Amino acid sequence: MHVSDARKRKCHHRRFGAGPSPPPPSKSGIFRVKPTPRMGLKLGGRYEIVGLLDCGGTSEVYLAKDALAPLPVIVKMLTEEAARDMQHRERFILGARSSMNLEHPAIARVFSVEIPPNEPPYLVMEALRGESLAEYLVREKKMSQPMALALACEVASGLVAAHKAGIIHRDIKPGNLYLVGPPGAPRCIKIIDFGLSKDLRNVGYGPASLNLVLGTAQYMAPEQVLADPVDERTDMYAFGVVLFGMLTGALPFGLRPGIDLFCQHLFSPAPHPSSFLQDVDPRLEQLILRCLRKHPENRYESMQELLDELIDIGSHPMANTGEVSVAALKRLPDVYIPRSSKGSGVAEDLARHFESEATPLSIPQRKSESESESESESEDTVNESVFKVVKEPPSTK
Repeated sequence: MHVSDARKRKCHHRRFGAGPSPPPPSKSGIFRVKPTPRMGLKLGGRYEIVGLLDCGGTSEVYLAKDALAPLPVIVKMLTEEAARDMQHRERFILGARSSMNLEHPAIARVFSVEIPPNEPPYLVMEALRGESLAEYLVREKKMSQPMALALACEVASGLVAAHKAGIIHRDIKPGNLYLVGPPGAPRCIKIIDFGLSKDLRNVGYGPASLNLVLGTAQYMAPEQVLADPVDERTDMYAFGVVLFGMLTGALPFGLRPGIDLFCQHLFSPAPHPSSFLQDVDPRLEQLILRCLRKHPENRYESMQELLDELIDIGSHPMANTGEVSVAALKRLPDVYIPRSSKGSGVAEDLARHFESEATPLSIPQRKSESESESESESEDTVNESVFKVVKEPPSTK
């Protein structure tokens, strides 16, 4: 189960915690690289390794020089151990190939996927200068609404392009969103790492038929928790979690992966962003809450519909008066319905755990900015949880 990226973050009261210390600067321009035994190695007779940028459990990321182009490139290579695992290997290759076919300003370009006979497979992509959204949030905690709204529009636009191509990212999170430009003043944002993506046009694509739980726990939609089929509304849910964090500096359902977190994704209604942050545009709040609905049919019908609403919010400043309409639920109650007998069994087990053992989801009372920045804690209010699981016979199609 893939439930976290290489940069595991500690948390305090569900805020983004401190990340690893950055490596010392090198002489490779503004890129920060570490020494590596592969330094100087020329892959495929073309890409010369300059240094190590990052490493995780299954892959290593290098800065490289392209012998046929003046600009540096990024090489992402599976570790030898991961390359021996056929599921990891297949997922890496197919995910890289799917992103190679996507051309959009908000999606990082993948130039090639190489499968050498005696080395781990690797992909070559454009070298992005900046920082991940995760790194930004570790340092800044949150961002202004205008900035979050502008960047959210770019991410949504990139997802629209991916979905039109039949690709579901399935792992949208701050670590897979890259802010291009000087730290703190990004010019744009790009979606990276399609390693867990699902190609809806190819039934045999990737590990989807293996009933694997794929994604990062804090951003997983209910259907991912139960290893049910995914579609573009799955990315929509993760998008809502990300936007929630960009605005508030917190996550709706805590940071620590585990059974309690999965239960909250399945059964707890999402808290309102305004419980964490004053002066949230109510239209933006309703957009986030709609993304976080349990049943996919109660979310937006498409990323394009969501993007259109984001653009409308950005184009029309909120008036001081007037009510904000709330999209009606197509499925009542808003409870996720498992789509397989196995999913139903898992959901029932999680429901029993949630009723008997899970820690209730607590939401801070609204505080002023000065109170939010202080170390003192105010008494929490507890959000009601939904324990009902609706059973549906498995499809016979």
